[in-house]
Amino acid sequence: MRTRLLDVHDDAACRRAYAVLVAAKSLDRPWNEPPSLEESLLEFRHVDAAERMEMWEAIDEGDEGDEAVGLVTGIATLWLPRDDNTTQMWCEVAVDPAHTRRGAGAALVARLVERAAAEDRTTLVTDFMVPVDGGDDHPYRRFAARHGNTEICRHLRLPVAADLLDGLLEKARPAYEGAYRLETHVGGVPEALRPSLCGVMNLLGVDAPTGVLVFEPETLDPARYAEMLALEAKQERHRLTTVAVHEVSGEVVAYTELIVPAGVPTRVWQWGTMVAQGHRGHRLGTAIKVENLRRLQQAYPERELVSTTNDETNAFMVDINLALGFEVVELCPGYQRKLG
Repeated sequence: MRTRLLDVHDDAACRRAYAVLVAAKSLDRPWNEPPSLEESLLEFRHVDAAERMEMWEAIDEGDEGDEAVGLVTGIATLWLPRDDNTTQMWCEVAVDPAHTRRGAGAALVARLVERAAAEDRTTLVTDFMVPVDGGDDHPYRRFAARHGNTEICRHLRLPVAADLLDGLLEKARPAYEGAYRLETHVGGVPEALRPSLCGVMNLLGVDAPTGVLVFEPETLDPARYAEMLALEAKQERHRLTTVAVHEVSGEVVAYTELIVPAGVPTRVWQWGTMVAQGHRGHRLGTAIKVENLRRLQQAYPERELVSTTNDETNAFMVDINLALGFEVVELCPGYQRKLG
């Protein structure tokens, strides 16, 4: 088994990599609906000055005459933050289920360790999805344990009844009304709100429960936020953001985001939700999530499902998701490997 850097500008190579990623991420996940190839190609080729990405292929070089010889059987993706968390390297390993136990995963992990050392990274961080009943015996967990906080993935079937949403919002309103206002924006918030929104977003990895994983605040700024929006526009994705704005300061103190992907016509992805410290206790988390769902259902009535993940110890967010009707479908264990 050998590894080589994927040429992200080679259409054929990217199609092979995409096929491996889809196959690996569909294992034991019958509901999986991956992003389109077109969306993925834009992501593969996007250059982010604040976070370098590399993709590596595992190529089978087994015995002559073996049908797998020469096939791309695994893909590793790594992300190298440049402005924050610079001792860490995020990574993901995907092996085609039809070609497991041939050494692709081990070869890719070895390559990731080599790249981390070359970049002076001391910690590898990864996560992956396993069935709820997979337990410690699931092969992904065994693999991670050999080489190196469990979040819960939930799905919400749409539409959510209007009277349920209205009731939750009305119950939350007395706690925030007068001190905060809710605003919903499609395709990013106005420029005046971007500095304070980025400030809240940067604390998500610090304030949200992460178990043994420890992160520094991120360094997202309005310029990079604009670049993210530009990429999503090319992908024809729609970002629906509801924020709570403090009436006195005029700054964003809470946000939640839903992503409506073009290539996944029935799905919606719940991304970050965060209420800044000092502004908690006003039921802003409930208010912004409910309002964002209301706007989603008005604008995209054809969508059928929202997926989200959150740490099971995050009681406030779990309670909100349960009240909305989210149901557990799988686990998302996170792992870190210390080097040196």
